[in-house]
Amino acid sequence: MLDGTTPVLVVGGGLVGLSASLFLSWHGVDNVLVERHAGTSVHPRAWGLYPRTLELFDTVGVTGELLTEAAGFAGHNLNGKVESLTGRELSVTRIPEPEDVSGISPIARILSLSQDRIEPILLRRAEQLGGDLRFGTELTGLTQDAEGVTATVRTRETGTEQRLRARYVIAADGAHSPVREGLGIARHGRGTLRHQISIVFGAELEGPLNGRRFAVCRIANPLVDGVLGHDDTLRRGTLIVTHDPAADPFESYTPERCTELVRTAVGVPGLPVTVLSTLPWEMAALVAERYAEGRVFLAGDAAHVIPPVGGYGANTGIQDAHNLAWKLAAVLDGRAGGALLDSYDAERKPVGLATMRQAVLRLAARAGGPPREGAPVVADTLSVMFGYRYGSKTVQGTELPPETTEFADPSTLSGEPGTRLPHVWLTTGDGTGSRTVSTLALVERRPLLMAGAKADEWHEAALALGDELDVVRVGDDVTEHEGSWHEALDVTESGAVLIRPDGFVAWRATTALPDPDGALGAAVDRVLARDRD
Repeated sequence: MLDGTTPVLVVGGGLVGLSASLFLSWHGVDNVLVERHAGTSVHPRAWGLYPRTLELFDTVGVTGELLTEAAGFAGHNLNGKVESLTGRELSVTRIPEPEDVSGISPIARILSLSQDRIEPILLRRAEQLGGDLRFGTELTGLTQDAEGVTATVRTRETGTEQRLRARYVIAADGAHSPVREGLGIARHGRGTLRHQISIVFGAELEGPLNGRRFAVCRIANPLVDGVLGHDDTLRRGTLIVTHDPAADPFESYTPERCTELVRTAVGVPGLPVTVLSTLPWEMAALVAERYAEGRVFLAGDAAHVIPPVGGYGANTGIQDAHNLAWKLAAVLDGRAGGALLDSYDAERKPVGLATMRQAVLRLAARAGGPPREGAPVVADTLSVMFGYRYGSKTVQGTELPPETTEFADPSTLSGEPGTRLPHVWLTTGDGTGSRTVSTLALVERRPLLMAGAKADEWHEAALALGDELDVVRVGDDVTEHEGSWHEALDVTESGAVLIRPDGFVAWRATTALPDPDGALGAAVDRVLARDRD
């Protein structure tokens, strides 16, 4: 007997799972999230959200709160190597201000904020939008058939078990994903590169910091070789050390030992320290051989483990969830064919693989030494986050999805199908009711057709499709505020562009075509994987 049903079950309540619930709820999809831990993470873990990720969060109404939460980290801009916080400085440099990317995004800069501060904000918003988030609840069984998935979940405090029936499952249950392992999905890559332990502690750090605010602080002394981070209260920190599980197992890191490690890193013998939590983890480079099995989809670390250089892991996982959410919504409400869900693996796996490789290259470059001749090029972070191109069958001009993707300078992209919609400032309304918005803000829950100022035929063809599309006419519904929309998307005034709900260009007609109704109808069918034959 079933104890409940839900369209989508999300397994895992970290950044990616919470993002998946949030995006699904925004699209009107009921969902249940289960997370074995009693609350959100107490460990900083991932740090930093790129402007592309903030664009996605802006759509669902959380970017403003994230920016406010990050205000206290504005002056944390030192990159240091010290014997201890009170000891000799081996090297301390000031990190340059984050690059202003307002030319390519409505979000001008990267956000400096840790996972433990981000998750509660996502949780609150997901619940506001109707997500059923069940912390302290673990998945204990999963079976699927042609119609759906049956999951057994257990409330850890009481031991009570329930059976839930879902149409689909998103597995965002971490690097050691029990769901992925249960499905028998292998991973490939460099494997484990290093074993780490994170020690979250409470202590008064204002005195030892002596006016300094570190973004990164390497500790190098005979007893501690690791990284020390601190929050904006200066009363909480994290010490990350490397260990050998065989010779120095995690179990040997008792509260007493961790306290002494923290005192040595800070450089204050007898410092009052409260060890709040310890966490073993692996720096690794691995990508799942497939991101889907039947009705179960992998996202975040369950799909790809990316070394924490460049801050790519969490941002890539959140973008996984965003890509998948609109597709599930379109299939569940009957607007799209089931084959649309095949495009998740076809689009996100190449991105995950290429991003993982970029992180490995960055790690090697950090180790020093000249690059060998013919070695792969390390792409800049903005290209990695903005410059990839999707190649699924739902995208114009693609027949065979690529194994991986290349990263282009986002400033050179101009509306090619499969790439993110370029950011251009537009003005909506007129007179006192006018406001300035980005092209990206026009994209909502349905595909969007942006038609040029002289694209009467495309505009009429879109209107004929009824509520299948949102339609914006440049020169009528909106006007150009800064820059040329036509130049940014490489279309004439009689052209049109079809944009998916995730902000990616799916189809483009640079000018008028002989049969606009037929051409646009076929384009929409392709985007939504509908077979009209």
